[in-house]
Amino acid sequence: MSRFRAVAGAFALCGMVACATAPAPDQPQPMAGDVAPAPVEMAHEHAPEPVSMPAPASEPAMPEPVPPPPPPVVKAPAPVAAKPVPPRKPVQPKPETKPTPAAEPAKPVASGSTVTGRLELVAGSAGAIQAGELADGLVYFLPKAGAPKPKPGTFTIDTRSKGFSPSLLVVPQGSTVRFPNRDTILHNVFSRTPGSSFDFGHYGPGESKQVVFNKPGLVIVNCNVHHNMRADVVVLATPYYTRPDRNGRYSLTGLPAGPDTLVFWHPRAQAQSVAVTLPTAAPVTRRMTATRPARQEH
Repeated sequence: MSRFRAVAGAFALCGMVACATAPAPDQPQPMAGDVAPAPVEMAHEHAPEPVSMPAPASEPAMPEPVPPPPPPVVKAPAPVAAKPVPPRKPVQPKPETKPTPAAEPAKPVASGSTVTGRLELVAGSAGAIQAGELADGLVYFLPKAGAPKPKPGTFTIDTRSKGFSPSLLVVPQGSTVRFPNRDTILHNVFSRTPGSSFDFGHYGPGESKQVVFNKPGLVIVNCNVHHNMRADVVVLATPYYTRPDRNGRYSLTGLPAGPDTLVFWHPRAQAQSVAVTLPTAAPVTRRMTATRPARQEH
């Protein structure tokens, strides 16, 4: 490629020299016999300038790789002063806890006064005292200022095996007592107690009769078919009463203070009343004599 360019430059130079030495076409040629004019010096401005040979062309340089644009300058955020970190307190190990057992329900605490004692029953003309017979007794409390009205309920005395079960029942005033026939025979339950008399007439197995007792006191219930059947229903106008245990011991709690009356009752003896003034720490004991025969168990 460089040789070709050098040859081409040489041909171009020769052509320019030839054109400079050739006669001008408009200038007349001298004839024979004419005196040749003196040569006229050519003005230097018309002399052709020397032509410099062009330097051989070099191969085109490979373009230099364009460097990538510099990354954008990101200003670092101003440093934030670090807050002083308080020293951590040492973690104390938690003491091992044992599961708390479920608390038992709180027992109701009776308010007011308490009276305790014993009911005693001795044999009389009606025969000996049977074991456990003291549990048939009853001790109830009558405040002088008057007792609150007891809450009535519904109770049951079955006629079973030609007898009443239970044969002794204590109920609040105004309570209802049902008498279902659990036997396979007829019964006729009635009472001739003044103020609490009733008569159910005959009713058969599976049937039931009932009565409401509104008058306080003892109600004796019998059967017109079986004359040895008897049940005692004690109707009380006070909520303060209890049954003694087999040994005759009793305890009454939540009683109002003041001069009052304790009543001791047993189906084989005459009821007895004792005046007391509460509160008292002294036990109240009463001895009773059996004047009625023992109950016949069925």
